[in-house]
Amino acid sequence: MNFATSDFAYYERTIKIMYQNYYWKRLTISGVALAIILAYSAIFQDNLLLNVFLMALIAGIGVYLFLEKQKFSEVYQAFLEENQPEVTVHKIQEEEYSYNVMDDDEKVRINKKGVRNLPSNNKQYTMMVGFSKTFFSREPLQIVYYDMLDLTYEEKFRLKRNGYSSMPRFLRRFSFGNLKASAGNAVSFIFGNLFLLFILFRLLRYVWSFLRMFF
Repeated sequence: MNFATSDFAYYERTIKIMYQNYYWKRLTISGVALAIILAYSAIFQDNLLLNVFLMALIAGIGVYLFLEKQKFSEVYQAFLEENQPEVTVHKIQEEEYSYNVMDDDEKVRINKKGVRNLPSNNKQYTMMVGFSKTFFSREPLQIVYYDMLDLTYEEKFRLKRNGYSSMPRFLRRFSFGNLKASAGNAVSFIFGNLFLLFILFRLLRYVWSFLRMFF
């Protein structure tokens, strides 16, 4: 019997909760941002054209996220089919903030934050469940099998684990290498940062306007 079938059946509820929480978090952030812009536009009547554009854009993102949230069964079944009839075992390399799936054709980076290592029915392997570390990913959910005894460490991370690091730990998350890797590629990095920073700037400005009005 293929142990992946029983693993996927046993952990389906757990992974579904992780998947839905991932999208609910982003839907909540989008909803809060939309509410702030809507309230600012209604009260101050300022930059209405820009605000309408931002609200339409955020609403579109919200709809997209909601539709993606509904695709769990389809996405989950696709991962199961990838492990049929034989389970695909991956090589995993650990970095400070991610696990790298070292396949021949590509390297997928799984964010360490929120990752789950679930025991398989086959005691030799572990099912890793997490989400892609790139800013924009067509399919953020990642489910991979690996052998924990074959886990390797990225060279810089190995040195840091042994105390050989010139950068303070609290600054490592903002290192160029980590930020570059999180971007996925140059286009998504530039677009993602400009868009998010612009939205954040507008939201902070609107919140500041509310604070000045009340205080």
